[in-house]
Amino acid sequence: MRLVRKKENLLIIGISSLLIMMCLRIISIELPILDFLEGMFTGISIVMNISFLFRFGKEQKIKNFNLKD
Repeated sequence: MRLVRKKENLLIIGISSLLIMMCLRIISIELPILDFLEGMFTGISIVMNISFLFRFGKEQKIKNFNLKD
């Protein structure tokens, strides 16, 4: 089961969570909850961006394979 069906949505979620993480870092108040949220959004960004790259690469391999035939 795929939670995100379109690969473009993965990129949007990844970049948005990276932007949120940067905004939290700018606030830089010493609160543990802000550190937690910063780490959570960093993790979401990494996972979504890597999964976008895997999906994009997989589709490119399929397209290139079909062009050779």
